[in-house]
Amino acid sequence: MDVVKPGSPTRRSARVNHEFIVGVTSEQGIVSGWGTNLSMGGVFVNASSAPPRGTKVSVLLQLPGLPECKLEGRVVRFQPAGPGVDDPGMAIEFVNPDEQTKKIVGQMVEKLTQDLARPA
Repeated sequence: MDVVKPGSPTRRSARVNHEFIVGVTSEQGIVSGWGTNLSMGGVFVNASSAPPRGTKVSVLLQLPGLPECKLEGRVVRFQPAGPGVDDPGMAIEFVNPDEQTKKIVGQMVEKLTQDLARPA
């Protein structure tokens, strides 16, 4: 299990590495990909393309057994595919989520963490 705790030097909130479907919509179009890293602050989406850094996007997260979660965000980084790149894709920072949305994202992080803790 790979969960980084709050207060660590590089992360502001707990995050979990697990695969789940994410939809990202911007003026440039729609990108669907695997979310591979989720926290209260954002998500990393494995994708071959991304809108430019700073672009505002709408993000749809959905996990079985939980309500879907729609968030506003912005692209903060894009890692293109290439030699030595294990995870090409985009990092999205969530922008001003309301309390209900934060609660749903927290439930998603908790569910994914629990799923990872189960023996295979």
